[in-house]
Amino acid sequence: MSYRVLLAGATGETGRLVLDNLLKDERVSKVTTLGRRESKIENEKLNHHIVDFDNLPDEVFNDHDAAICTLGTTRAKSGKAGFIKVDKDYVLSFAEKSKTAGVKQFHLMSSQGANANSYFLYTQVKGEVDDKVLGMGFERAVVYRPAVLLVKRNESRMAEAAAIWLLGWADRSRGMSIPIKDVADAMVGSLFDDSTGIIDNRSIVAKAAALKAQAPQQTSGGN
Repeated sequence: MSYRVLLAGATGETGRLVLDNLLKDERVSKVTTLGRRESKIENEKLNHHIVDFDNLPDEVFNDHDAAICTLGTTRAKSGKAGFIKVDKDYVLSFAEKSKTAGVKQFHLMSSQGANANSYFLYTQVKGEVDDKVLGMGFERAVVYRPAVLLVKRNESRMAEAAAIWLLGWADRSRGMSIPIKDVADAMVGSLFDDSTGIIDNRSIVAKAAALKAQAPQQTSGGN
């Protein structure tokens, strides 16, 4: 089967790796990305649409088999209202329109600790969204809950970069952290198996390792 995949969040750190994997995977025939700005990537598989996430056009969702969502921001970066708009409103809109268009699979990057009953805004919103997506009735809905993402962000400050490096060095068992490449590999690899429900941090790491051992040329776009 040749897969046609929708992707929201392709400009983020994890989303960029997801897009790279999709474009390099021979099992994927079409990738449609939704974003607010022009894409600089040129590839015969890629169809990029500039959209307003407050009013997503229905037609871009047609004729796709799966959707992947890596949309996300932080309260520190966007404020409380901005965080809720992106991580809840935009994600649910993307999921709902995918379901209405007949998309069979939905893959969502969430966060470790997500819980709709949490006292903390971040994990509460993530948990609420996870619950709603899992209850939408997709043939397969998969929620990935990674721990601290090991990535050198463009906007990272020196203290944050040092903390991330230290965590990556100390957390060898990967209970508290995860390389973003593992998340991207697991999300794309799960398109082709029977994964469903919630996948926690250790399971994401294990899945990425298994995929690399089985078919490294299909799960990785490089180091």
